[in-house]
Amino acid sequence: MARTSGSVVDVGGERSASAVVWVNASLHVGVGIYHGDAGVLDCVAHVRDLAARYSVREVIYDPWRFGQAAQELERERILVLEFPQTDVRMIPASARLHAAIVERRLTLPDDPQLARHATNTIARHSRRGWRIDKPNPRAHNDGIVALAMALERAEHRPEPIELLGWL
Repeated sequence: MARTSGSVVDVGGERSASAVVWVNASLHVGVGIYHGDAGVLDCVAHVRDLAARYSVREVIYDPWRFGQAAQELERERILVLEFPQTDVRMIPASARLHAAIVERRLTLPDDPQLARHATNTIARHSRRGWRIDKPNPRAHNDGIVALAMALERAEHRPEPIELLGWL
């Protein structure tokens, strides 16, 4: 069974798209983008299909609208981890995605929907930094948001904890 680094689910709803993005250790990207309220069901089916074909390390998700689905996947012994789309999480993820694109480290699929989501993505500045966002509520960029989350989990290596002494 081949191995993927992990999958990300970003669920929208009636006004947003839903996306499943996966990234392997070589930073090859795959994507599935779904629309409408049934998008969450399509995402769960897509994750199950990936888990049947690959050894999925983890599935990360924004807890908004995916809580029950995450519990179902966890019951099926798939590791699921929350990744709230807060500034604390998305500002570093946005910067990491920008660097990976500029440095040409990602291998993206030839997917017209993902390309459309990329054209719908802007940098939104705040006092804490910038993060990817959409220019208006009608634009879809969920594939790019999920890609930023997936890349953050695939590349982020926390510093090892050092024991400095005993108390």
